[in-house]
Amino acid sequence: MGRLLRLGVIILVVLVLQVELVSDTRIFGVMPELLLGATIAAAWAAGPERGAGVGFVCGLLYDLYLPTPLALSAITYVIIGFGVGVASATVAVSGERLIRRVVSTLGIAAGITLFVILGELLGQSNLYNDRFFAIVVIASFSTALFMPLLHRAMQWAFGLHDVAARPPQRLTVVE
Repeated sequence: MGRLLRLGVIILVVLVLQVELVSDTRIFGVMPELLLGATIAAAWAAGPERGAGVGFVCGLLYDLYLPTPLALSAITYVIIGFGVGVASATVAVSGERLIRRVVSTLGIAAGITLFVILGELLGQSNLYNDRFFAIVVIASFSTALFMPLLHRAMQWAFGLHDVAARPPQRLTVVE
């Protein structure tokens, strides 16, 4: 099975889980953000460019379901995917499980926050409310519970057996 096919299967499964199962399973009224988690896992496994690409696809598919402006999730996930990919390239060391968990959880929190900020800038005044910080914390930690599975799935999709075996990613600057 080719890498793109494996990646497509994973994204579709995560999308269906997000919109059909997880959206009805809320912890204190907050649901996990599995597609954002998949973006972060892809960025960690394959670097910033692929993380941004997976983020765009995941975000755009999720935007088709959400009542927010089209591409709001896509833009958010691209930025988070690229940022986590850069972070993963700088901390790629053996025994990185704890670092990966912390960066993933912080990436989820950053993604939710960025989504709300961009949404507010686009006139979505209903995204920020008095429960914002509680929502960020609950969504981050509930999504973090799924991250080990999402990391393994993305390792499989990109043909990696171990995150530490990932080839180092180099960012190139075009002048």
